[in-house]
Amino acid sequence: MKTLFLTGAGRGVGAALADQLSATWNLILLARSEASAQALQERYPTATVILGDLADPEGVAARVGPAVRDALTGPGLDGFVSCAGIEGAAPLEDVTDGFLRDVYSTNVLSPILLTRELLPCLRNASGHVIYVGSTAATLDFPGWLPYSTSKAALEKAASVLRVEEKGLRVSTVTPGRIDTDMQRDMAEKQDRVFDPSTAMSPTSVAWAIRMVLEAPPDSVIEQLTVTPTSR
Repeated sequence: MKTLFLTGAGRGVGAALADQLSATWNLILLARSEASAQALQERYPTATVILGDLADPEGVAARVGPAVRDALTGPGLDGFVSCAGIEGAAPLEDVTDGFLRDVYSTNVLSPILLTRELLPCLRNASGHVIYVGSTAATLDFPGWLPYSTSKAALEKAASVLRVEEKGLRVSTVTPGRIDTDMQRDMAEKQDRVFDPSTAMSPTSVAWAIRMVLEAPPDSVIEQLTVTPTSR
C-alpha cells in the first residue's frame, strides 16, 4: 500500500480526499491542534497524525520531516498533497503585516518548506507532489490580493520544482469556487451572499485530485483546472 502525506484533512477538500483514500493508501495527516489530531485519529484509525502549525513554516517543517520518516513502512514517500490553506480576502489598505504573513506562511512557505524537508523520502519512491491552487491565481478579484498572490506563487513553485526534480511527478490542481466554509467566510467579509449553486462540492474536487494522484506511473497530469458547471 502506498503512503501519502496530506495537509488540510480536517475539513473541506482535504477531508473529502482523506475519506476517498483511507481504504487504499497509508495516510499521514497533519493536524493543527490536539483537538483536531484527536478528531482525525478517530475518523481514520489507521492513519498517522502529526501535530504542526502551517503558520510556523520552519517549525512545522522541522517537526514533519522526522515524523514522516518514522511513519514510513517502505523506503520512500509516494505522495505529498498540500491541500491546506487559509483565506486572504482584504483590500490592500486594510491588510496588516501579520495577516499577510499568515497567508503567505500557510499558503506558500509551508508547502515549499515541507516539500524541501520531504524531498529525500519522495525521491526514494519517485513520488508525486500535488499543490492545490486556485483559479484566483490568474483571475482578478477586488480585495483578494493576499490570497490570489499566494496561490500564484504556489503554482509557480510547482512549475519550477517540476524542472528541478526530474525524478518526481509534480502537479497543480486548480479549482474554482468550492462550497466550503472558507469560501463562505470570504464572501461574508466582502458583504456578499455565497450562492452554493455556483460552486462545486469538496467531494468533486477531491475526486479530481485523486485522479491526478493515481494516474499511471508513466504519465503525469501537470496542471488540472476544475470549475463548477454553473458559474
